[in-house]
Amino acid sequence: MNRRFKSRMHIRVVALMLALILVLSGCDKKKEQLKTDSNASVVFQYGDNIVTLGEVYIYSKTVGERYVRQYGEDVWSLNLDGDNGEKIPMVDVIKEEIVNEIVRVKTLVAHAGTFKIELTETEKNNITNEATVFFEGLTDQDIADMELSYEKVYKVMEENIIAKKVKEKVLADTPIEVSDEKARMTTFYDMYFQCYTIDDKGVVTPYSAEEKATQYQNALQACSTLATASIDGDREAGNIETLAEYYKLENAKEQTLTPVAIYETYGEEVYNLLYSMKNGEYSTVIETEYGYHVFQMIALTDQKATNSRKEIIKEEMTIEAMEEQLNLWQKTIDKDFSYEKSVDMEVYNKISFQ
Repeated sequence: MNRRFKSRMHIRVVALMLALILVLSGCDKKKEQLKTDSNASVVFQYGDNIVTLGEVYIYSKTVGERYVRQYGEDVWSLNLDGDNGEKIPMVDVIKEEIVNEIVRVKTLVAHAGTFKIELTETEKNNITNEATVFFEGLTDQDIADMELSYEKVYKVMEENIIAKKVKEKVLADTPIEVSDEKARMTTFYDMYFQCYTIDDKGVVTPYSAEEKATQYQNALQACSTLATASIDGDREAGNIETLAEYYKLENAKEQTLTPVAIYETYGEEVYNLLYSMKNGEYSTVIETEYGYHVFQMIALTDQKATNSRKEIIKEEMTIEAMEEQLNLWQKTIDKDFSYEKSVDMEVYNKISFQ
């Protein structure tokens, strides 16, 4: 059961309880029939999948634990900022994500036959053990209130393993490659002569003309020192970090950024300057809205950082590719499914998330 919550989370709308648009009385009869047939309370229907209270409860435990690990025990009382400035209770976000996850699993399982996915005896034994531990950890009250059984627990865990294998097969059939150029990370040193102050309240005060002129002279002097040291081979005098300490430049530091981040942070002039430099080379003094800078190019392509970013990009592209495939499959299973219209909140709300 995977899917991490992003700091900038975008909640997908998933699933529909009834594929046909029925009159209110017809919908009520359908719900009653589903409950009678399965002998369990139905939270929603997705295609031919009847998802009951017990099944949703099992997901609520695992997904809920994931959020607690990431955000702490008080996750249930947190609020998110909505697009229009409104506060969205985190519990509502998690409840929708639980339904989303169930739909993803059902969608993947529906395609297990296409990829000839079968469970090994070892996998079945592992599921048996995990289902036993989970079920034995439930109280009698949990079992009664949530309409649970060992078979239901086993089925949820079995479907998750099958879904995982289908996903792995889909991704294996669509390998993703990322070039050095696309993932490039550039490392440089920014000897930064700041020309403003910020107080404790965040108020920015620009330097006076005299103070700014002093900073400019310091930058020119530092640049001259670096240039002379480079010619004479004086390593100590040519150490840009040592010079930054001499001038007490608290915000001077080594930076490792993408080309886009460099452009957005420093602007076009610095961007063009940095990418015209060679490794180890120093720049002249350059002015930005922040003050004066002398740059040293350390690595136009920082291979270690670039390789790390490759993995991040591949993961993002993998998630995107998988989401696109899932969206296509979901439309064929139940194109009218939606969280708002398909989920019986009266039944869903029987599950406590505190």
